[in-house]
Amino acid sequence: MHMVSPKLDSRLWSNPKIIFFHIPKTAGMSLRGLLVRNYRNGPHFNTNIAGDFSTKSWNEFLERINKMAPEELDRQVVFKGHMFFGLHEVLPGPSWYITFLRDPVERSISHYKMLCRLKASAPAHEIDPSKKDWNMSEAPDFLRCLDNFQTRLLAGTDVTLPFGACTEEHLRIAKANMDRHFKFVGLTEQFDLSLLLLRRVCGWGWRFYIPDNVAPSTPFQMPAGVPEAIRRLNNLDLELYRYAQERFDRQVDAYGWRLKAELRLYRLGNRLHLGLHHWRHKIKRRLGIERRKAMGTG
Repeated sequence: MHMVSPKLDSRLWSNPKIIFFHIPKTAGMSLRGLLVRNYRNGPHFNTNIAGDFSTKSWNEFLERINKMAPEELDRQVVFKGHMFFGLHEVLPGPSWYITFLRDPVERSISHYKMLCRLKASAPAHEIDPSKKDWNMSEAPDFLRCLDNFQTRLLAGTDVTLPFGACTEEHLRIAKANMDRHFKFVGLTEQFDLSLLLLRRVCGWGWRFYIPDNVAPSTPFQMPAGVPEAIRRLNNLDLELYRYAQERFDRQVDAYGWRLKAELRLYRLGNRLHLGLHHWRHKIKRRLGIERRKAMGTG
């Protein structure tokens, strides 16, 4: 993480900043709406970094941060989006990180599906682990996202760290950063339970959510052997995920049976909330069609 830190006046320090450390394809878009509803007391800063963490988008983000006056930085309540670890170093006063991790194999496959869906790769493209660049020469920035990406982000590695260059030292740094700076680390595979735990850890209100940016349920088949090759490559991410799971389980156990009982009620309530959302959407759509017909434009 390379930033130029502005001179900070301690008189500007206010409440802790919330840094939502959004790792791509971990259900982060579904969480962003909850962030807006839970933190209405000031502006939110979006990193606007592309999902492939291209060098260009990363440098543009750093330039935006480094040009902001300390007073403007202090005015922000939430910083959210894709990023590498280290943003807290240039923010006035204390800050909290929150993030979600996902099974590394599932996250990598989902990330690749997004790449194909956005047509960022050639039609009928296939990953090929037998090649040095895994047949990803057209998308070198994305290639790094396949290599222990969650470890890279939490360790705050250089954005240009080559494919295959992530090490045990990066894993050690990522674990240390998690322990020292992350107030909450949820799990995508236990999203609802994570939200209830987040409510307790960070004092959130009772909020339901609408799934956002969910990949279409179209058939998608990875070439044979690719998932296992991704698993072997991501040995550091697998260990980081295991470490986060243990931390998560300890926090859940600390709240006992009440949290698990609340989970059943929350899921029921969220299903009702989602059903109401879809019903309202259909009504609005129908009214829009009728309005266009009445105006002679439908």
